[in-house]
Amino acid sequence: MLKHRVLIIFGFITLLAGCYGFHLPTSLPDPKLRNLLTTKLANLSAVVDQYFNDLHEAPTGKDPSSLLKEATHHKPELLADEFESYVLKVQYQSPYAVLLLCTLDETQAIMEDAGCSVGVDRQVTQQPTPCKFTLRVSEGCKVKGADKKR
Repeated sequence: MLKHRVLIIFGFITLLAGCYGFHLPTSLPDPKLRNLLTTKLANLSAVVDQYFNDLHEAPTGKDPSSLLKEATHHKPELLADEFESYVLKVQYQSPYAVLLLCTLDETQAIMEDAGCSVGVDRQVTQQPTPCKFTLRVSEGCKVKGADKKR
């Protein structure tokens, strides 16, 4: 009997949480926020790219959060508050940095940028698009997989 009450209470709390919007964001940002995030991501990826260029070896075994903090230690404001509602992923493509911005539940990519290039390289406007790296950067900062409009 007590077990059933606990299950009913737990179910009710779960239902209320869903009704009152206690969920992870899964939608793409509106155009105004997207423009702001684009600028901030381009600035951040350039700094992370410079940090990677200064390394003597690949940054293995570090989580993205630690890498971002180390890369921005001199300018922590680059890790803007606007990023808190999203997930930022970092990939090292020797010696370049690629950053990927996704929804907080990591089911939808929003934008992706190689730090060595000018501007954000890939804007995701279609759903669903998995939160996976697609850009490939080769010698001389040749970015494959970037938007064609650039």
